[in-house]
Amino acid sequence: MHGSPRVSWALSLELAQRGAIIGLAPPALGSPGASPQRDDSLNVDDRAPAEHFDVAAIGATVRIQFAPDMPEDSRERVLDVWTGAIATAHVADAVIQVGPHGEIESMLEHLSVRVTLAALERKRGQLIMMHAAGVAMDDGRVVAFVGPSGRGKTTLSAALGAHFGYVSDETVAVDRDLTVMAYRKPLSMLRSGKPKEQVSPPRAGLLELPTARLRLAAIVLLDRRPGVSEPVLSRVRVIDAITELIAQLSYVTDLDAPLQRLASLCDAVGGVWRVTYGEAASLIPLVPELVRAPPGVVGTWTPLASAQVGAEVGTTEFKWGAVSDAIAADGSVAVMSDGVLRVLAGIAPSIWIGISRGLSFEQLVAQAIADFDRPPLGDASKLVAAVIDELVREGLVVAEDRQTERGTL
Repeated sequence: MHGSPRVSWALSLELAQRGAIIGLAPPALGSPGASPQRDDSLNVDDRAPAEHFDVAAIGATVRIQFAPDMPEDSRERVLDVWTGAIATAHVADAVIQVGPHGEIESMLEHLSVRVTLAALERKRGQLIMMHAAGVAMDDGRVVAFVGPSGRGKTTLSAALGAHFGYVSDETVAVDRDLTVMAYRKPLSMLRSGKPKEQVSPPRAGLLELPTARLRLAAIVLLDRRPGVSEPVLSRVRVIDAITELIAQLSYVTDLDAPLQRLASLCDAVGGVWRVTYGEAASLIPLVPELVRAPPGVVGTWTPLASAQVGAEVGTTEFKWGAVSDAIAADGSVAVMSDGVLRVLAGIAPSIWIGISRGLSFEQLVAQAIADFDRPPLGDASKLVAAVIDELVREGLVVAEDRQTERGTL
């Protein structure tokens, strides 16, 4: 028995009327969850330019090459803002040419974006790349504070980076073994009516990284609310965490089984936190607490699609649509299909999983009744048919095109 019969069946009917699947629309290009647009001005090759320097960005080496007519003072300014990320490499992964055109602050802001996009492009499909601020303890344990643009990550980096090693104010990238790839880019500080000011970590007073290997220890979703005096930490269930995280990831659809990989990451760090806070400085004492906290509830999810992707799953009556990954947890199902995350709730998970088991319509109705009891209002068959209709509209189910006594499916 899963929850209250009245709530479960009512939720299914309500969601069938306004959309039986709570979906996450694909982020617009340029937002963290989207695949960043390729910058046509990137000149990617393996040649070592005569006048350049290299920066380390999430495990990639990006070479910044000066145009021959670049003034000396402009070169010094560019080098100064990137001093926190200087790398030594024999071969660069990407080369970005910088010229003297335009106002210097605008050029520096644009350069920061170009370096980020070049690094993300190089690491796509390899790393989980979160739109996050990151700081490191002396032993290398890293806390990633995840949030969209405007959530205060740069301000948070400036506050926390004065006490802990500065990892990034933009992207925290993590490998399968929890190794974190630093991106010590200049801080991009907001200025009213002007381009963001690019400030190097040393000039901002941020600490260097520890010599220990960086490894992810905690993931925290940012919830900034002006007026909150004391920060409040709370745990986030795995599917809720994935729903929020996936909108803040770059090239997520390039990952193999992205939902399972994200769920495994959440488990590996002991679960995901949410922090509600008002001022960045109030989070300073929380960083040691986060890395020392005992694990939350983990291992609550089940993979659903690993062996079934690309196969016809179902019966002659119903089949799954094109699904790239799916997991079940806490009575819900998260499905990745056509690059879009959808979360099934109410009786929809029971129906969708039942279809994968080859159940007929009558068996699906019986399964829903067994899981949730009979609905307090309405006819069970009609409610199940309404949810199937919605699953069909969302492309998660393919139904035989025929009329039946229960309606059109």
